[in-house]
Amino acid sequence: MLGGVVAMLACAGSGPALADVLVGPHGERLPGHVIEEKGEYITFESDFLGRVQVRSEQAHIERDPPPPPMPGAPPASSKAAITPPHWVFDLSLKLDQDRGSLKTPDDTFNSSGKATRASTDGELVATVDYKYRRTDNVLKDDNWLISTSYDKFLSSELFLSTRFLGVSNLTSAGYDQTATLTAAGGWRLWEAPGKYVRIGPAIGYLAIKPGGEQTFDGPAIGFYARTVYPLWLGTILDGELQVLQASAGNRYSIVQMRLKRPISEHLYVAVDWLYTLSRVEVQSGIKSEWHWVLGWSFDPQEQPK
Repeated sequence: MLGGVVAMLACAGSGPALADVLVGPHGERLPGHVIEEKGEYITFESDFLGRVQVRSEQAHIERDPPPPPMPGAPPASSKAAITPPHWVFDLSLKLDQDRGSLKTPDDTFNSSGKATRASTDGELVATVDYKYRRTDNVLKDDNWLISTSYDKFLSSELFLSTRFLGVSNLTSAGYDQTATLTAAGGWRLWEAPGKYVRIGPAIGYLAIKPGGEQTFDGPAIGFYARTVYPLWLGTILDGELQVLQASAGNRYSIVQMRLKRPISEHLYVAVDWLYTLSRVEVQSGIKSEWHWVLGWSFDPQEQPK
């Protein structure tokens, strides 16, 4: 209904621009001013319709509307649209595949969780991965990966980011532990609803403690990148990269990547890749893991149909 009413106004005669513009689901625009934005509703007042109340999921407010585009001009960037803060959650099970003709009985559990809070000001992403495997009643894997990052939007082109990463892997010598704390800044590229690339230099602190008693820690500089980008046939690339270079050629790199394909409104299948490169005084090696994933994504603010 809102779309039809605002569409009629788009054909009406022009008047002086007011402070706010109510933008409908298909780009329809209604000048006026906001009375209240509370919970799931926006209360808006215009000269033509008076006071109306609409759901925030069906419309948004532009505080400083740009002038009408000239005929034939490209549409305005969607970065100016105000996004109400909201959380989105992903819960998934990772499925391992046996290889070869000799199979040893395993008890396995491999899962991940992801929480994302996006708004006009920035984006918070938190992930937890857990892998458990017991073979012939002997614990083989008890691994954790925890990552939290916040990208603060300085403008439509620039951002600042802080990130914490903690990794714990069970080995024959005990637990390998890795922790990084970094700050990065850089550029927002091709940013639009549902896709972005954010890249930039980073500085931080790197600490690695293998199963033995030796420990490496110290300041580092490097590179940070995050992307969510649609590819083909509905497949979405969701990835994060961090490279840190410490003193005397010590280096640590980690890549988390997911190729995700929705199969219903909430259910999806995916392929996960976790790649770690460690070249430090106390530890050197490469780790690469692939997993099939069956997951469920949901937005707590979605209204039941």
